[in-house]
Amino acid sequence: MLLILRSWPVFIYALSISVESILIEPLTTTLSIPPIVISAVSITVAGILLLLTSTLLYRRNKITTVASTSSLIFSKSKRNLLYASVSLAVGILTWYDSISRVGASKEVLLAGPLEIILIVILAYIFLREKLDKTQVIGIGVTIIGFFLAIISDISYNNSDFFFSLNHYSVVTFGDIEAIISSLGFAIGVLFLTKLVSIHSPLEVAGASLFVSGLMLIGLLIVFVSIFQQQVSPYIQVSMLVSPVVIIALSLFAWLPFVGALFYSIGLSRLGAALTGTIGSSSIFLTLVLQLALNESGVLYSNLPQNILLAGLGSMIGFIGIFIIHMHDHAYCFWKRTNN
Repeated sequence: MLLILRSWPVFIYALSISVESILIEPLTTTLSIPPIVISAVSITVAGILLLLTSTLLYRRNKITTVASTSSLIFSKSKRNLLYASVSLAVGILTWYDSISRVGASKEVLLAGPLEIILIVILAYIFLREKLDKTQVIGIGVTIIGFFLAIISDISYNNSDFFFSLNHYSVVTFGDIEAIISSLGFAIGVLFLTKLVSIHSPLEVAGASLFVSGLMLIGLLIVFVSIFQQQVSPYIQVSMLVSPVVIIALSLFAWLPFVGALFYSIGLSRLGAALTGTIGSSSIFLTLVLQLALNESGVLYSNLPQNILLAGLGSMIGFIGIFIIHMHDHAYCFWKRTNN
């Protein structure tokens, strides 16, 4: 019961990630807002809100001055912040664009498990962290879930399944974007880990999202200059200043803010391993929510054609992530019993 009470912020984080992923698709299809615009606006606003929240909390606790709170991470850790922000910008943009192509469920099914695998492997290579048998088993299980997610978009009808498999592009461009997204987030996590060891999780989240948002805004300006007052060959800039679009983006920006805020709270309460394990429930939660919305007719969105494989892939992927994170809990148990 105590664990549930302490972990509720992480469940809110998982829910916000799922809702954010699901709503990206109607923003791009119904309102015709390009993913670059959604990501640039929402991530920048979320970063500003997080920095303001961090400043208000520091002021209330009288830990430091407002000026030093807002500038310390930018001056003391600017290199790691820059690397983390570049990686996150790539991860966020490809995440949003992938959802506009393959749907929220498949993107999360692909990127979620793969991101954890890449984090473990990159930490082993660059941070010299040990890779034990438990993590290897977890990686193997997670890879199975990943490949089930890849083929979940192939319809099957008994004998026609193998025909479809041979005549269908198993890995689409949206799938590749999801893979790039997971790599971007995984690299970003390595630098964020260094930042969190010096600064508060909330301050790190706000600064990294803010800088990432500014980078995406810069990229958006480049796109507009290339396409001559167009965000893309078919989207005019004038189409994006309508009241409906402005309100939609303003409301949507609260989702990454809420997600990052409660992730930071969960990280400080539970640690990285348990926060990552509970947070990965968004893999299965996204599929369930999207399926419920489609069946009820509230919001139609792109679902994997093979729901059975998608559901199986999400469950296996979650189990694999759980096994990977068991490494930290097993180490703590071993350390306690040997003292």
